[in-house]
Amino acid sequence: MSRDILPSKKKIQTFIFGSLLILILNLISDSIQLNEKANKALTNLLNIPSNFLSQVLRDYQEFENERIAKLENDILDLQNTIYEKDLEIQSLENSKSYNPVVRSNKDESNSSIISFDQLNFNCCKKHRVYVSNPNNIVGDILSVSQGDFVIGKTRTISDEVEVRLLSDPEEYISIKNTKNFFCIANGNGEPMTIICKNESKAVDYEIGDTFFTTGFDGIHPEGLIVGRLTKITTEDDFFNETLEIELFFNPFKSMNKRVILHD
Repeated sequence: MSRDILPSKKKIQTFIFGSLLILILNLISDSIQLNEKANKALTNLLNIPSNFLSQVLRDYQEFENERIAKLENDILDLQNTIYEKDLEIQSLENSKSYNPVVRSNKDESNSSIISFDQLNFNCCKKHRVYVSNPNNIVGDILSVSQGDFVIGKTRTISDEVEVRLLSDPEEYISIKNTKNFFCIANGNGEPMTIICKNESKAVDYEIGDTFFTTGFDGIHPEGLIVGRLTKITTEDDFFNETLEIELFFNPFKSMNKRVILHD
């Protein structure tokens, strides 16, 4: 609750007045050598301006704390807005050469990422984030995205939703680029990375290509943005190639950010 706070000039005047009063009363006490009872009364009198100043400082600190808390909330709201606008810009940049079909209905609840298994994400092959479930969604496996950027799909759904990221080795997804190259990609346990194999060089792709969901798997709607081709490795027989695709979704930057559950 906000309180009325004394102006700075008034507080300074009060402090100076109180200090002078204390000094004068101390001088009077020393000069007339008051007895113990009088000294006690004088001490109580001297405590009045001191207590008053302490209360003023406490009120001021409370006011400052409330103002700081409000500013922090405003900053957080602005950061979330900027983050979502940045996602929209990235989506437009990556989709400018590709026009996806109309997607399935989206869950428009305020679902958001509430936790992230960072330890396993960095060292091991279990890649998970956990999402709030304010609408108490139940049912089958759902595709999960952040804006137009695919995250993965649900694994378990209860009070919170466990989402297996695309980089998890157990996760597979059907993807394509704008040059009609299709493949089934899967995670390799490396953070923010998926790979797919190509056994024919008759198709067209190159470093920097953006990949999108095809919708063929029946879970992810067509046209969600997956990632960008960053590395091509040729196998020993010179016919097989491994494509390494860096995912756009970054769990480190996504805590408490909104997500979409696609039904």
